[in-house]
Amino acid sequence: MKNFIAAFFLISCLSISARVFAHTDSTKVIESMNFSVTDVNGDEMSFKSFLGKGPLLVNFWALWCEPCKQEMKAFMAITEKLKARGVSMVSINTDKVKSIAKVRAWVKSQGITQPMLVDPDGNIANNQFSMESLPYSLLLKPDGKVYKKHIGFTAGDEVAIEKELDELIEELSEKK
Repeated sequence: MKNFIAAFFLISCLSISARVFAHTDSTKVIESMNFSVTDVNGDEMSFKSFLGKGPLLVNFWALWCEPCKQEMKAFMAITEKLKARGVSMVSINTDKVKSIAKVRAWVKSQGITQPMLVDPDGNIANNQFSMESLPYSLLLKPDGKVYKKHIGFTAGDEVAIEKELDELIEELSEKK
């Protein structure tokens, strides 16, 4: 019985980690990325304007989600480190409309300077990016193709993300 329970636990963990850690998605989503987004200050722009420059890390988060905030800070450090190599990041907050002032205040208090978009109705998260749960992040190629997706965050996951970004940068430089 102990062996059965241990085996069940191991299979469950492997199944969960297979879903939570890096996924490759071959769906090209650039055609559906010609949609408007609003930043935390109420300015509207096209999401497509974030594409084409290099690898883009798209990070979905919410104020109530502590792992989301930890992940965002780790990702900001990575994108700052890799900025010279073409990496950029955009964060998309999924809190409701009534929380946008709190989101704006938190972003300002944290000194966050990367683009901070808001998605209070969940349209972008669900309809454009098929978000499964928070935190949720995608590594996009410059053409909009999904390179990797990540669901969840545990301290240390940023090491794998940085490695994936390095691999993507290398892959893109080989194609030039």
